[in-house]
Amino acid sequence: MDAKDVLLGHAEDLAKKAAKTGCAATRFLTPAEARRITERFTNRRDVNLTLSGGFSGAERVRGIFTNPDWGRYGQEDLFAALKISAYEELGHRDVLGSLMALGIEREVIGDILPGGYLVCLPEMAPFITQNLERIGRLPVTVATAELGALPVTEEAVQEKTDTVASLRLDALLSAAFGLSRGRAAELIEAGRVSLNHMECLQPDKTAEEGAVLSVRGMGRAKLLEIGGVSKKGRVFVKLGLYGR
Repeated sequence: MDAKDVLLGHAEDLAKKAAKTGCAATRFLTPAEARRITERFTNRRDVNLTLSGGFSGAERVRGIFTNPDWGRYGQEDLFAALKISAYEELGHRDVLGSLMALGIEREVIGDILPGGYLVCLPEMAPFITQNLERIGRLPVTVATAELGALPVTEEAVQEKTDTVASLRLDALLSAAFGLSRGRAAELIEAGRVSLNHMECLQPDKTAEEGAVLSVRGMGRAKLLEIGGVSKKGRVFVKLGLYGR
């Protein structure tokens, strides 16, 4: 069975469970998975769908299905926060690698945040607390934390105004990352580009305002605003470049 079908099939099972029991939730989803589930379940009447990662602005979220008439849930029932302490700053990749080395699946871990904080499924918190003793060469200690104590950080964004011949994906990537249209098309066709967190292989795919453009190995941009048309027929756009 196709992986996408497995995801939606499992979500359907959880939706049916929520309709009977009040609430059911997925494990942590990637942005692309969350988008697929949102597209499938947004207009359902038998269940409500909420996406949450345990704090505002989370990238990895759980799909939470509730019975619209009486279903309820508490954040503490679905999320746990941990604080990892060491005498040096811990990198995201090092923390994740050490967790994976314990045999933990990525789907049970939510966002890993600055300061050594992470979010996980509540049932995983005791295991991580008891078994995560080192990250790389650094000895660490792990303690529970309040969800409300998680650091809320706004990702740095650099705004850029430009004009494009059209709102095609290759044209927008060219403007955002300073590429030639040909190089942008090559990256798209090579499967290195995502549009709204989903792989897109079509250079001529049209993007809408608010679209997120990602290039593996280069970064991420957002189409913040579509403006008017210049005398030469080019479209004014405002782009946000992240992590630069």
